[in-house]
Amino acid sequence: MSTKLHLATKTCGVRFGLQFWCLVFLPLLLIHESIPTVRGNDEFQKGKELEDTNLSHEQFRILDTQEVQLGTRSIIYHRVETPILKPQPEPLATPAPTPAPIPSAEELAEQARWDAFPQMNLFMSCTVYNDALSQGSFHHEGVNVVFWSTINFHYLSQTYDLMTPDCYYYLFVAAGDSTKEEFESQSAYAKQHGFADSTNAQWPEHLLAKSAPPEKATWQIVSPAPPPEAIKAIEDIHSYFEANKVALIQQHADREAAQLAHEQWLQANPPQPKDTVIYYFPIKSSFVPPESKQ
Repeated sequence: MSTKLHLATKTCGVRFGLQFWCLVFLPLLLIHESIPTVRGNDEFQKGKELEDTNLSHEQFRILDTQEVQLGTRSIIYHRVETPILKPQPEPLATPAPTPAPIPSAEELAEQARWDAFPQMNLFMSCTVYNDALSQGSFHHEGVNVVFWSTINFHYLSQTYDLMTPDCYYYLFVAAGDSTKEEFESQSAYAKQHGFADSTNAQWPEHLLAKSAPPEKATWQIVSPAPPPEAIKAIEDIHSYFEANKVALIQQHADREAAQLAHEQWLQANPPQPKDTVIYYFPIKSSFVPPESKQ
């Protein structure tokens, strides 16, 4: 039994035409992180090359400078003389779309088999108490399922899907930390104000005592009338954990060590605040908005 991690990223880009930008001041022509020394109308500052512009390596004459203080850093605005823009090349013709490949009979059969295979989404909210006991909840078929487990669900926070012979689970675990003392304090407050939930207001001492041997994970659903699929899902997750316990615990320890090392590095190498420098200039346009003609 193994875990597959499917990560999909989508990128999108937006290109704005020159006419649109002609209606307004170009507020962000060049932004860089160095502190300029230019102060005056007769001095020059070399611009930074920008993607999708013809202003690379141009030199701009600064007409005015304003600086906004932001505590330990500043935003510096340089109004520069309008440069002469080079003609834009003609846009390339859009190529004809490539026809989608026709799936084979084997691929269609595999897709049909996969579509018919049971699948279940599990979005779990978990609280880990004292690194030893977890309370989890998720919704299925309109029912809020609440359960206790002796698994530290931080170990499963990077398990995104789970394949069993009977079902494919899309798994997302959001886990936070707390203590037994905080749980008892919150339960007492809820009981005092009359909105205590009897399904999870008691600390599960019996679950910890029930764990035999102690290293084997145990669980118990405390919400009423859980759907059978939800019971099976919790059982499958615990079976998966038992089969991959050593690797999951080690992976979690590695993540914790990497996070600690990163925090220590940041303390030893705190990021230094830097000024932001913005060059801008107004440009004219032959385009007149329709509303302005009235």
